[in-house]
Amino acid sequence: MKAFVKNAIASLFFSVLFLLVMLAPVRAQVLAHSGDVAGTVGYDHTSFTPANGPTSTHFFGGSGGYNVTPYITGLFEYKYDPLNYSGGSITYHSQLFGGAVRFNLTPSKKIVPYAVVGGGDERFTGSEGGVSVSTNGYYVNFGGGASCYMGRNWGVRPEVRYERQAFTWNDMNATGNVVDVSGSFFYQFGGTGTAKKKK
Repeated sequence: MKAFVKNAIASLFFSVLFLLVMLAPVRAQVLAHSGDVAGTVGYDHTSFTPANGPTSTHFFGGSGGYNVTPYITGLFEYKYDPLNYSGGSITYHSQLFGGAVRFNLTPSKKIVPYAVVGGGDERFTGSEGGVSVSTNGYYVNFGGGASCYMGRNWGVRPEVRYERQAFTWNDMNATGNVVDVSGSFFYQFGGTGTAKKKK
């Protein structure tokens, strides 16, 4: 687990460093009252209690956001996680629906590091022979990343988050500790103010 987190942080650091070098000519900024849509793919490592064994798998999702100010973005988020284990003949997956707040640290720059906190509803589903049974729970998470503009209105967003999940399954209270490493492609539209012009 520690090695996974260490490698994830190192990968994020070198990805951002590479983009800083490659994107030197780009001039962009987070604009107040603008919209933001993004598609996300990632990799996570999950440990559940009661233990069914840790699982590492890919996930995908998306988000829509509103930049209230250049420094604060409100988000709606969705995540689908096809969990990489089964219990007997039962396979599992989870879906997360929630909101988050992103705090943009340098909104007038082409590289915008940020912190993010979020939470919402979780739907945990087990399937066997075409029959599915689901239960609802909740999650909270926090983390950080960077919005890296590759054009005036679009770019990529590497990110790392820690996530705590909780739900009831087969009359047992279950919790999950999750580390997410992801990358998003985003597009910003509308807003007030003007991005800096290329010199």
